[in-house]
Amino acid sequence: MKTRITELLGIEYPIIQAGMTFVSYLPLVVAVSEAGGL
Repeated sequence: MKTRITELLGIEYPIIQAGMTFVSYLPLVVAVSEAGGL
């Protein structure tokens, strides 16, 4: 998939997960952050 965001970030698929501290569980937030999530 080619979009402006995939080209800007140098990725093939635009999968982005935010670590939403106030509406999610801490383990998910930590996992996303440690995996380099945006």
